[in-house]
Amino acid sequence: MNQVKKVISPREAGRILGRGTATIEQGLRDGTFPVGTCFKTKSNRFVYIIPEDAFNRFLRGEIAGRTKPC
Repeated sequence: MNQVKKVISPREAGRILGRGTATIEQGLRDGTFPVGTCFKTKSNRFVYIIPEDAFNRFLRGEIAGRTKPC
């Protein structure tokens, strides 16, 4: 059974980290932000997904950087 996982927005992640929303979004697009992902819709908009549990593990230092862009 699939469970819906809680996600946080790039805005919320930025607020917690003391960074701007655009910085988090760019990091997700170019692979430098270590948690979450993004994808481009048919209308050329990006959708950003940051799982809350992974973000919390990142804050605790349990997750290292990511190198693959989306």
